[in-house]
Amino acid sequence: MSVKHNKAGGGNAEVKKELQEVKKETQEVKAAGESTAALLAMSFKAQIVQDRAAGTEAITDEMILQSAEVIDYPEYEDAHAYNTVGEIIKYNGRYYEIIAPHTSNAVSYPVETTFAYYRLVELTHTGTIDDPIPYPETAGIVVNVENGKYYSYKGKIYLAKADMPNCVYPPDTPSLWQWEEVNSGEG
Repeated sequence: MSVKHNKAGGGNAEVKKELQEVKKETQEVKAAGESTAALLAMSFKAQIVQDRAAGTEAITDEMILQSAEVIDYPEYEDAHAYNTVGEIIKYNGRYYEIIAPHTSNAVSYPVETTFAYYRLVELTHTGTIDDPIPYPETAGIVVNVENGKYYSYKGKIYLAKADMPNCVYPPDTPSLWQWEEVNSGEG
């Protein structure tokens, strides 16, 4: 792009032509940028699917959530065939990963209780007393509890005293020795 200055004056037609050229070039640059962004988004989505198929889990939830700032993931659709494991969708402002092929319906939509089809994409917690893992407050959700990790539940912190795969007993279950309430001031 070049800008010419007409010292002789009277170059209104030339100025208009230059402005049209600048506008055209700007539109071309914008279109190229949008195309590049779309290609990068498609590439990243494909990388997630390949990563999940390979079982490497190299693409973290943090990376997916950061990508959501520039990638427009599709909204959940009812009566839709979700056949691609690793596909990311959006539902009620949260992001979910498809973990099993299925056709969505009134009973299999993305929430914590449909863990057979969807996995909530979220930042992970270390399970330390300072960063406990949130235990879901919705009854009946299965959680893989790990011995020695800390969990938060209804404003309190609990230490898991045993591995509890497929646990459905919340930390405040009476007489359950596998959970120990701890004072969050301890360290």
